[in-house]
Amino acid sequence: MPGTPPGLDDRYRARGLRTDERIGWLPSRAAGRWPDRTALVCEDTRLTYAQLSRWVTRVAAWLVDAGIRPGDRLLWQLPNSVEAVVLHLAGWRIGALCVPVVPAYREHEMAQIFADARPSAVVFASTLGSRSPVAEMEALMDSAGVTPRVRISVGTDSAVARPGWTTLPAQPPDTALTEDLSLPDPAHAGTACLLLYTSGTTAKPKGALHSSATLLAEVTTLGRSLGYSHRDVSITGAPISHIAGLLLTALLPSAYGAKAVLLTKWDADTAVALASKEKATFSCGPTVFLQGFVEGYEANPEQHPHRLSSFMCGGAAISPSLIERADAAGIHAFRSWGMTEAPTVGLVGPDDSLHLRAHTDGRSSEGCEVQAVDADRNPLPPNTLGELRLRAPEQMLGYTDPTLDAEQVDSEGWFYTGDVGQVDADGWITMTGRLKDVINRGGEKFSAQDIEHAISSHAAVGAVAVTGLPDDRLGECVAAFVVLRQGRDWPGQQALLDHLEAQKLARAKFPTVWRQVDELPMTMSGKVQKNRLVELWEAERGAVPEPA
Repeated sequence: MPGTPPGLDDRYRARGLRTDERIGWLPSRAAGRWPDRTALVCEDTRLTYAQLSRWVTRVAAWLVDAGIRPGDRLLWQLPNSVEAVVLHLAGWRIGALCVPVVPAYREHEMAQIFADARPSAVVFASTLGSRSPVAEMEALMDSAGVTPRVRISVGTDSAVARPGWTTLPAQPPDTALTEDLSLPDPAHAGTACLLLYTSGTTAKPKGALHSSATLLAEVTTLGRSLGYSHRDVSITGAPISHIAGLLLTALLPSAYGAKAVLLTKWDADTAVALASKEKATFSCGPTVFLQGFVEGYEANPEQHPHRLSSFMCGGAAISPSLIERADAAGIHAFRSWGMTEAPTVGLVGPDDSLHLRAHTDGRSSEGCEVQAVDADRNPLPPNTLGELRLRAPEQMLGYTDPTLDAEQVDSEGWFYTGDVGQVDADGWITMTGRLKDVINRGGEKFSAQDIEHAISSHAAVGAVAVTGLPDDRLGECVAAFVVLRQGRDWPGQQALLDHLEAQKLARAKFPTVWRQVDELPMTMSGKVQKNRLVELWEAERGAVPEPA
């Protein structure tokens, strides 16, 4: 595992971006400073920091009694809930390596994750919609030869857990003791404490390892850049098994004494109403989340006198027009570049202009270096397109697969992201797509994202994904998959082409295949699965006429 070269770590420490603080101490220290402040709101449950810390301590002690030791891998797959937050913080408290997995993953993905993670303890929901994850995963683990020492079931019917499975302790009363000196200490700052699996659009999940040092560097950077404080109220519907949801529930609020509001699942109407009720100030997530807030405010402006103040948008291509609409609706929204391996690399400040927020992906964050490089990994001049590489205090320790480290991290600590973009002389980053998301039409190559931005500015378009499709003559042709805005009708292919013509887009970039779809297939992190769109086109080719 590459880790951070010593010189870089010294540099980060000198700026206060790396410390010896351990993430497992967050709940108890927050309870000591702000015992009566609201820490977490989820459905009908409201916990103060004292109540949250007390519950975390009880679960931590229970995990130790169950046989979990420092360094053990605690894998959990749960929907958003208070129990999931408590479990995760309890694992960190006793020095376990927490392995949260998004609920959407089923046997196919979980078989790969089990083989890689080899967990000592597993936690699954007893039911999830029509599914029975406990039964599914029990059978899968048996067939894969995975034998965790502890198996935990969470859910309304977990009191009658299957043989060999146990259940988590409930919230203790406020009179319960909070003494926890008998518990193991949390993992050291530089030791891996979090294993996240990236929701790749085509490949199998990749395991990225983070430590207290990398995660708390992210918390520090966000706090300084955004001016985040105890006065803030974060709201999210992102899975807490993903870095965005984890940041807004278990990390950022606890570090600053703020309130976290957690949706059990994303629903735009619920999010807008809850943000108004709880006076939410900050959120982050993929484009679809910001779009939900914007459309809610646009449709019923009088019903929502309180507006979400700030939204950090990432995870997928973000059209400038959506940021502009958000600004008109009263939200200080901005594009941000980041990934599981380095969560927030591009950031803006409260006073940065609408143009910069809409047309760039932020300025390289404090302590972070970003460069565009050529195919030989040589740095390119400012404003020149190339693969984006980075070095950052919040950068992961490395992958669980050493071959991936060898491919993507060099001896100087540079991480090669696979994203294409440019960086100007002042450090402003503009990401234009993925190395694999470049359309080659007759030998001429261009970014799909550039075309998406142009199409998305049409008044009828709510979301769009552009990709290349096989073409016998040119190698690839351009295809656009369009989701309409609420209440809008399909304007017709020619109207969209006229819109691109009015923007003076190069005609070689004009889509020759158009599809209207109800929704775009997404990963849990909000990235469009373009391979599935290609599969859709191949399945229906010749059977369904194109919209006219």
